[in-house]
Amino acid sequence: MSKIKLSEKISVILPTYNEKGNILSIIEAIHAELVDYEHEILVVDDNSPDGTFKAVLDRAYPYVRAILRTENRGLANSIRNGLENAKGTVFIIMDSDFNHQPKYLPFMIQAISYYDCVTASRFLYGGRMDNRFRHILSWIFNIFVRLMTGGQITDSLYGFLAIKRRVIEECNYDKIFWGYGDYCIRLMYYLQRNHVNILQIPAINGRRKEGQGNRRFFEIFWQYFKEVIMLSYKARMNNHVQGN
Repeated sequence: MSKIKLSEKISVILPTYNEKGNILSIIEAIHAELVDYEHEILVVDDNSPDGTFKAVLDRAYPYVRAILRTENRGLANSIRNGLENAKGTVFIIMDSDFNHQPKYLPFMIQAISYYDCVTASRFLYGGRMDNRFRHILSWIFNIFVRLMTGGQITDSLYGFLAIKRRVIEECNYDKIFWGYGDYCIRLMYYLQRNHVNILQIPAINGRRKEGQGNRRFFEIFWQYFKEVIMLSYKARMNNHVQGN
């Protein structure tokens, strides 16, 4: 199978909320890694009060499209909006705060010549998080996800992935893109249900350059826990139906 052709377009989706201190730097870092590819970067901003959207507009990068959302806001809905507006044949979903390091992008793009989806994992050999407590807790939770849903993905929380347009468009967005980071748990669940060919690669979690991340750590994990229980129930019901 051939590598990604230079004529194929890469769409990078960056959901943002109060990322004025990071957004221009991450855009330029992504562009530097993708300079050999036709690409666009979609900044999908949830009407950030810190002026993130205006900062992107004022810079007027020719390869960036900025989308302002004032209704039905939230991380998963922003990603969906980006997917629905992207023009590429390969989509990349990543954070806008350097937690997802742009240096992995060229390898992910080349690897997707041979796979339908390439997803980064902090829990494969070579990957890690700096915060040891969060690393252990996230690692345990991902084991829980696999045990409950019967999946094989080692990191269903990270949300740093490249995927072919035709593959993700076979998914029902209404079943996936709502809430916060739990969208990624659902996305990985349904991709595996659809027998998508997925490559996992190790990734070291990057460090935010400016501002603070989401501090509702335990509240978010509780939401994730409930979502895994629901997916586990769906998986069992589906297996029961198939067995009859």
